[in-house]
Amino acid sequence: MSRRFLICPVLICLWTIPVCPSVFAGVGDVTLRTDHPQYPGEGAFQTVPQCVEFATASATGTQEKAIAMYLWFLTHQWHLMSPMEWCVPGRNPDSSDPGDYETVVFDANRGRFSYGYGLCGTVHAWNEPYWKALGMPARRREFPNHVNSEVFYDNAWHAFDTDMAGLLFRRDGVVAGYADLQRDPTLAESVQPPLPHYPFAWPSDFRTMQTGWQQVAAREAWYALYNGGYAAHPGIVHLRSGEVFTRWYDRDHYGGPSRRRFWQHQAGGPFRTWTFFDNGGPVHDADKSNARSQASYCNGEFHYQPSLSKNACREGMTHVSSNVGHRRKSPAMFSTDGKACEVTFRHFSPYVICGDPDDDANPMSGRATDGFVISGRCVGTVVCEVSADEGQTWSDVNLNLAAESNQNSVAFRVDLTQSVKGRYGWQVRFSWQDTSGLDSLVFVTTTQVNQAMYPRLTPDGCDVTFRTQPRGVVAVLPNLGVAESQVHLFEETELRSKNLMYTPRSPTSRYAWQATNDQPAAVVFRIQAPETLQEVRAAVRYQVPVPKTDGCDYRLQVSTDEGQSWNTFAVADVPDDNEFSSGWLSGSADVSKAACRTALVRFQMHSPGRRAAVIDAQLYGIHQLPPSGPLALEFGWLEGGTLQTHVTQVEAGVSEQAVHVPTSGNIADAFIRISSVTQD
Repeated sequence: MSRRFLICPVLICLWTIPVCPSVFAGVGDVTLRTDHPQYPGEGAFQTVPQCVEFATASATGTQEKAIAMYLWFLTHQWHLMSPMEWCVPGRNPDSSDPGDYETVVFDANRGRFSYGYGLCGTVHAWNEPYWKALGMPARRREFPNHVNSEVFYDNAWHAFDTDMAGLLFRRDGVVAGYADLQRDPTLAESVQPPLPHYPFAWPSDFRTMQTGWQQVAAREAWYALYNGGYAAHPGIVHLRSGEVFTRWYDRDHYGGPSRRRFWQHQAGGPFRTWTFFDNGGPVHDADKSNARSQASYCNGEFHYQPSLSKNACREGMTHVSSNVGHRRKSPAMFSTDGKACEVTFRHFSPYVICGDPDDDANPMSGRATDGFVISGRCVGTVVCEVSADEGQTWSDVNLNLAAESNQNSVAFRVDLTQSVKGRYGWQVRFSWQDTSGLDSLVFVTTTQVNQAMYPRLTPDGCDVTFRTQPRGVVAVLPNLGVAESQVHLFEETELRSKNLMYTPRSPTSRYAWQATNDQPAAVVFRIQAPETLQEVRAAVRYQVPVPKTDGCDYRLQVSTDEGQSWNTFAVADVPDDNEFSSGWLSGSADVSKAACRTALVRFQMHSPGRRAAVIDAQLYGIHQLPPSGPLALEFGWLEGGTLQTHVTQVEAGVSEQAVHVPTSGNIADAFIRISSVTQD
């Protein structure tokens, strides 16, 4: 089973689907929004600007909006060890190691969809894009054994601690900042109930933070850190024909504590009892507060069963050989000429793939199962491979076939959780020749979901808005551990500036690209989509001189004409007082008018006095899809411990539909299921 019949390098962005997309009947970018006052779901929180609009809708004036945003953070984020992912080639993420800062997740979109929790430096980095969307520059500030946020509005900086939940005020009622405390140390006691002021372990937390503010007042120099967080990962779920997406609110849905599936090194999964989550609006006055609620996580499950006898199954592929055929007899997917052929299926979503840890505590560096399982039936000899990095590297998969003789259809089931856990997508490649082929396939992918993103139902009847847009996502997430000979999988090497050198990253090698001198340098990435691109997004982490040197320049540019012309869509703002030695630059560009399937993204950098360097890069293309096919929406909830359900059918081509769910007066959320109906 280890031999391969077709040796064909598949580019990370190569889509070769020789079928008219109009035959597809999936559902692109599906969202739900309930009428819940705090947790209406991704229909309200899909993007950072939407979150800001929701949080500040009833506020007027800059300070009122800032405080409203602060209260939204308190009810949608909570304190725990920061989530970690595969950010450093060769290094296994493990959230039990707080010193491994390089593997921490700093994309606010990933934080919002999959986690909702982190340490102080992490959540305050996530908060930066929200403050900026509100029109307020933001930075992180050093604090004794802690990190704060400072937000700029009305010509002054103001401290907002959304981790420990603390605000202090000037004598005029304005939220105080570091400079205010340094001018008037007595402001360390200036609280305004019922706004939260370090309520969790009252009064010890308040006294600890009071002492910290007195230390802040005693000296002027506290680190100011800019550009630590960003928002790039699209919050788009695209369901293919035959795919079902179920979100379970109860983390014990799979059978109790020993069968929980999560992505965090913590016994029983991420959990906290010190939080304002799901307890109404934050209220605090001395020893009275509602800050001791419980927060955990949900699960999302993608069940994809493509109909291999129909062309519609190609919607789930990134690559298919021209001699692959479909029919109603066995094998359903076969080689039309008996020669070697292959197909590659894919999955990508805004939810991180998790798993059931063997020790019920550590799915990260320990073994985990039931996060990604493939089952099906095949005929003859079929080779299978899996990729966790968008097709840049591949691993052989043993299908554990019971037999390989003649034309017998053989069942298989393989658990690939270890290969893809902690990722947002996978690619699986099958290859065969002669009379071999595939009869059926089922892909089951289990993810972790932030509880605050679950579309919560309301009692006494809940109104839900369903929306879909014909768009999907192609991700370009470079594996910066590959050799120079492989960087063409994600980089346009011919457009790399002559003074830029690539070196594979490792636990001991931080820079992927570094200039050979202190002159401007540039690296170019390619985004290629299966259909017309609507938007490109990019985020690049770059090295910053500290202190800043004059002439520093970092920018993102896009080209839709193979590099003949470039348009700048993001420029880094690195203030003179920045003391953070790296930064993230992110942005998006509307490329819909170009009517192209390919776009180039260039990162230009200049660090006068030192060699410019790139640490990481993440890119996404949002592309057009055909009009949506039919689907079914099913809502499940408990009334007095009894499961109730409500199903609504949505016809093909419908982009928005109102749904009324007939809940009673006493309910608990159970599940929400979106099913894309298989079409001929």
